[in-house]
Amino acid sequence: MKAFAARSRDEDDLRLLADILGITEMDAALGVCRRFFPDEPLPARSKAMLEDLFNAA
Repeated sequence: MKAFAARSRDEDDLRLLADILGITEMDAALGVCRRFFPDEPLPARSKAMLEDLFNAA
């Protein structure tokens, strides 16, 4: 849900969640989103935030 909301205040939470889950790549993060929300397309804002998070890592 944090990834779908992609508010600026969600960035730190997404970092923490990725760390807890051991996610280090964008594809893995997208896989989690698809697993829990298979019928919901990920908004462009969300993809951009995930790209920033995982390209900065």
